[in-house]
Amino acid sequence: MGAIFFDLDGTLADTSEDIFLSLNKTLRKFHIKEIDFDVVLSYVGDGVRPLIQKTLRQLGAEEKEEEILKDFISEYRKNISRKTYIYKGNIELIFKLRRKNHKVILTTNKSHKLTVSLLSSLHIVQIFDGIVGGDSFDVKKPEAQLLEKIEQNLKISRPTLVIGDGINDLIFAEKTNSVFLFAKWGFLPQKVKKFIEENKISIEVIEAENPEDAVKKLESIGWL
Repeated sequence: MGAIFFDLDGTLADTSEDIFLSLNKTLRKFHIKEIDFDVVLSYVGDGVRPLIQKTLRQLGAEEKEEEILKDFISEYRKNISRKTYIYKGNIELIFKLRRKNHKVILTTNKSHKLTVSLLSSLHIVQIFDGIVGGDSFDVKKPEAQLLEKIEQNLKISRPTLVIGDGINDLIFAEKTNSVFLFAKWGFLPQKVKKFIEENKISIEVIEAENPEDAVKKLESIGWL
């Protein structure tokens, strides 16, 4: 029995279009140039404020950060699951992990409130043993101290497995000496692949093309 840290954006679900549309709606309100989809995608993963900061820096409109942040959160909350969908096979993957008595913790840098709102809208809050947002503690991914906070609060046990599509997930796995399941079905697989090639990674990395492939790979190494 171990603990699985399951990422949200780009791993559990494709949230990209709702984030993109909400962000550009906010930018239009403030008469700021809209931003391209691929650029927004590259900014997802650190949380809402970094998303806004990177966007405004790119567009040269940093002076209105607080107003834009507030408006974006409002817009996104209203449209949080309009086009978002869970990747096929993820629900089965999570249930298989839980049937093996692993604790599955949804771990994201999205705020806890927005995360719960999204999971509630998708009717999947109850399938997780815990939900950790970017503001749940005073640290977030990829900091190793996050694992300590989760261990203290959710009583998890080792070994640990991180399932994610981003560099933050990989670094978090390495800092916590966890197995990393690279969700290649996510937002920017080529970015993570390049990071792996250019850096000395000391942990076990398992690549999965989709959630169904993840099941097979985890069965082959004894996690399922």
